Amino acid sequence: MGNSVPGLANGRRVAVERQFDGLPDFASPMLHALLKFWTECGGTEQVPDRGQLDAMSLRPWLGHISIYEAIPGVADFRIRLEGTSIVAITSEDWTGRRASDVDRRFGSQLVEFMRKVIETGKPAVHRMRVFQNEVEFITRLLLPVRTRPGGPVDQVFLVIYPDPRDGAAEDVIAQGSA
Repeated sequence: MGNSVPGLANGRRVAVERQFDGLPDFASPMLHALLKFWTECGGTEQVPDRGQLDAMSLRPWLGHISIYEAIPGVADFRIRLEGTSIVAITSEDWTGRRASDVDRRFGSQLVEFMRKVIETGKPAVHRMRVFQNEVEFITRLLLPVRTRPGGPVDQVFLVIYPDPRDGAAEDVIAQGSA
């Protein structure tokens, strides 16, 4: 049936990606710590570069980060690296694929959200169920990054952490889909 069934993408429920103005208090403390670190690294530039966000400085969060790179001349992003913890959560490794492939498969709006992050230079926060299992709740943080100092914002770090399995997480998702 695929996309012909209303509300389904490839036979799955269309992704509900509820956007928040900031990280909810109940999001993983690791997300709060990463957002604080990203903000401090940005300084007067506001958007940090990869020199400030190298593997050593990102060590506490590495497995939870996927790196998406804007494709010049195309409104899409190539997945340069999929974090090992993200692969464990989703049971899939999308390295080398495109954000539009994710959107096509799950009915998500990842490309649109990433384009906005690139354009504004501001992080974005979404809460949702994991696309692949539709059971586990996550918070997704999209962080804009420059590959070189003073250069254009041309990468997005996609960071996900599971949310606590409590009523608050489920209530938030239910309100977003109502």
